Amino acid sequence: MQLVDYKIVLDSIATAVSLCSPVYDAAGDLIDVIIESQNTCCLALTGRAFKNGTRYTTIKDSLTPAADWLAVADAALRSGTAAEKTFYSYICKRYIKAFVTTVPGGMLCLTLMDVSAEKEAEQQLKRQNERLAALTDELSQSRAGLQKELGSVEALNEQLRLAAYHDTMTNLNNRASLHKTLEGAEAEAKRCGGKFGLILIDLDNMKSINDSSGHAAGDDVIRKFAVTLRKREDEHVTAFRFGSDEFILLVQGIAGREALQDMARELIREQNEENRGLSCGISVYPDDSDSIADLLKYADMAVIEAKRNGKNQACVFQQYIRDKFLQRMNIEQKLSRAMADKIFQLYYQPQFDIDSGKLRGFEALLRWHDDELGWISPERFIPLAEESRLVVPIGDWVMQTALTTLAAWEKDYGFDGVLSVNVSPLQFKEADFLRKLEDGVKRTGIQPAHLEIEITEGILIDNFDEILRKLNVIHDMGIGISLDDFGTGYSSMRYLQVLPLTTLKIDKSFITNISEAGGKETEIAESIVSLVSHLGLDAIAEGVETDEQLATLKKFNCKNINVQGFLKGKPMPHDLCERILSGDNSAILTIKDSTPEN
Repeated sequence: MQLVDYKIVLDSIATAVSLCSPVYDAAGDLIDVIIESQNTCCLALTGRAFKNGTRYTTIKDSLTPAADWLAVADAALRSGTAAEKTFYSYICKRYIKAFVTTVPGGMLCLTLMDVSAEKEAEQQLKRQNERLAALTDELSQSRAGLQKELGSVEALNEQLRLAAYHDTMTNLNNRASLHKTLEGAEAEAKRCGGKFGLILIDLDNMKSINDSSGHAAGDDVIRKFAVTLRKREDEHVTAFRFGSDEFILLVQGIAGREALQDMARELIREQNEENRGLSCGISVYPDDSDSIADLLKYADMAVIEAKRNGKNQACVFQQYIRDKFLQRMNIEQKLSRAMADKIFQLYYQPQFDIDSGKLRGFEALLRWHDDELGWISPERFIPLAEESRLVVPIGDWVMQTALTTLAAWEKDYGFDGVLSVNVSPLQFKEADFLRKLEDGVKRTGIQPAHLEIEITEGILIDNFDEILRKLNVIHDMGIGISLDDFGTGYSSMRYLQVLPLTTLKIDKSFITNISEAGGKETEIAESIVSLVSHLGLDAIAEGVETDEQLATLKKFNCKNINVQGFLKGKPMPHDLCERILSGDNSAILTIKDSTPEN
């Protein structure tokens, strides 16, 4: 709990209260007390002498030389019970009764009450016996008031304890309470040789709810789910709010992980009935780890795995998840260094006209070789680059390197084909993408018609009108636009009507079984090629790897069909491409055995 939270509670109390933190020497002995916060009543009572950061040793003489407050504070800290002292304060210029109590977090709560009236009554009692009856009644009233104040102090302490260990929005136990409870569960499991488990729950798509309906709607979802969890609490099950949209169920006295899986599946089923989804990660003590920190970490890894596998499911931690996570972390760290050290490479895969065999051009493909891991597949590192947004500077490097290569091929070999460069959605949506593209074309002096920007449908999901505007600008520059993986997206046909495309790439999934008799892939591929041909666009069949696939494609008897795949040539470094451009087709045979297959 933060001091500002204590401050809100304290300012509502009509009693002078100050929160202090103890100062220890190297031997662990209390040597001072620092005032951290005080309520408005305390400031008024002490004439603002109690300021934040003030040390007791600097004000003790003016406070009172008659009491050793360090000894009082030390007694309260050691016993965990309240210590009290009544004294005349030179700062307050009145008699004060002080109560020192401990609060969660190792801090001290100093409560000051003005008892000058009581002291004055006692002095009058000594001086004037004739007023004994009246003074007795007055003292009785004073004691009743004091008892009321003591009740207020105890109520304050209870409020502080509640605020320290409960989440105010959901009224569930909070993260601080989780760690304290886990320590108790661990001790009990060790004592009796039992097991307990964690179900870490992440509410799916909360960002979408907040963005579309507002944070108030998102908070309402969180509160309603907290009610669901509270209904499951009993002597064995405790619910906690772990983060903004993360919760934990601690389940004690289990035989194995099956009970946790059943509970997680039931939660998911209930939320699905409310049109909401959950991703759950499960870990078990001591099966997965005898370390509480690792147990929490493994449950989190299992949640991440559940989300990567499509969300709305429960995933049980297993060792392969940890290994996969560590490998991912290793690649993420290497990815940043690879970008900084510029050790990426561009390979180029040739594309050929299906009938004439004439070279249409190349597709530029990013490759990464690490001294430790060897060749790392783009399928592994590109998603990580997108998550970290490193894909933007990497994409800029790819574009500039490809343009420089294209300029050299035009100059040295009279290259008159097409160089296709993939552009990620994040890179394309950058505000300065068009400017950098135009600057690169001008800097290298390439013929715009020799350059082709390759996009996927993922680029069109958000802000379609702005994306279409950019594509039209690119088309007006004379640069080609290729739509990759055509046929796999649900809205591909709509895009053909509005996008300024020049090329469609038929996804490999339609080519793999194209030569099988009676296969639907053949009919689908032929329909796509026929459609593309009638639209006057180039078609590129990806993943052509066998003579049978090539022969089937030739039977379609449509113009503007090109092929790309291992049958005609693997991705190759630029020097082998230059051998092809110079007329040495033996480079194709060389590349079949010398390049990575990713």
